[in-house]
Amino acid sequence: MVVTLAIGAVILIAMICVSGYGWATLPNDARVPIHFGVGYNNFVPKRLGLVMHPAAGALVFVLFAITTHGSSAHGGKAGPAIIQPLLMGLLLVVQVGAILVARRRAGP
Repeated sequence: MVVTLAIGAVILIAMICVSGYGWATLPNDARVPIHFGVGYNNFVPKRLGLVMHPAAGALVFVLFAITTHGSSAHGGKAGPAIIQPLLMGLLLVVQVGAILVARRRAGP
């Protein structure tokens, strides 16, 4: 479980760094897509879009940390350890895609 949380923390730090990159490279009036379902269907202002992605990653990280805390110490079975890093990795990929879409829509 410690390894899973460490990987999740690294992915969360990467999400924060990607938001920093987006903040530095996107114009002030850029609109970042937020993923609510099958496709990007909601564009929000740059500041909100760059905060929402790492916030979602932090939420997943905290939920998995809380739900798996102490489960191995009490003999319980924790869920598959791979789920948290995969879910957070997916959120990171979606975030990178959202910044690329925002850059394309913003123009040169």
